[in-house]
Amino acid sequence: METLKTIWKFIKNARYLKGMMQKSTATVISIENPHGDYYVLKLKPADNLQWNAGEHIMLKLPDHETIKKEYRIFSIASIQEEDVLLFGTRTGKQTSAFKKVLLNLQPGDPVSLMGPFGWFRIRDDRSPIVLFAGGVGITPVRALVRELKDSQTRPIHIVYSSSDYYLFGDEMKELADQNPSMTLYSVSDRNETQAKIAELAEEYQNQAYYYMSSSPAVLDSVAKLLKSKGISGKRLIDDTMKGY
Repeated sequence: METLKTIWKFIKNARYLKGMMQKSTATVISIENPHGDYYVLKLKPADNLQWNAGEHIMLKLPDHETIKKEYRIFSIASIQEEDVLLFGTRTGKQTSAFKKVLLNLQPGDPVSLMGPFGWFRIRDDRSPIVLFAGGVGITPVRALVRELKDSQTRPIHIVYSSSDYYLFGDEMKELADQNPSMTLYSVSDRNETQAKIAELAEEYQNQAYYYMSSSPAVLDSVAKLLKSKGISGKRLIDDTMKGY
């Protein structure tokens, strides 16, 4: 078992090393503030940049006295076919120095990129899928839903939990309404969220893959719930929202 863990760790590190060799420049298209402290960023990628739905990228802003030589991780909310790098983020109660500069960039301003990286990707075209997004954790889930929008080979369930605002919410509802294999559950509190996830775990057990994107504390809680229902760790795929 330890040998397998060591091999898997090496494989993941190798994937990151490959991503670190891929550097490019993107330009700002727009920065929007749809609600409260939620922001949506759109960047025009370099022509040769390719990524898979659910991956993330490291972003470095133009030289600035408070954030020189510093990359930050952002999960990509868009798919390759959209020809735009889309990100969702929140500032929180206190905006970081990085985000103060980021959110004041103007259309046409350049940013440096490293990557893409990641493992938050669709595994096959047969297994049922349960996608859990907590708050702005919808960012990479939005990309997966876009990739799956025409898939009708298995059930796809989206559990979207938020206490105040559903970023990309109207779009998620539209995509789910257009696909009979896709179901969206918009929930608003912890008990409702856990009840729906437990229900889906009992229905699909280890036949499904369970994708989770939220804060570390919420991910830990959801993972414990799924494991208590007998779900194997091999069926859990997470994206901790470090850069949202």
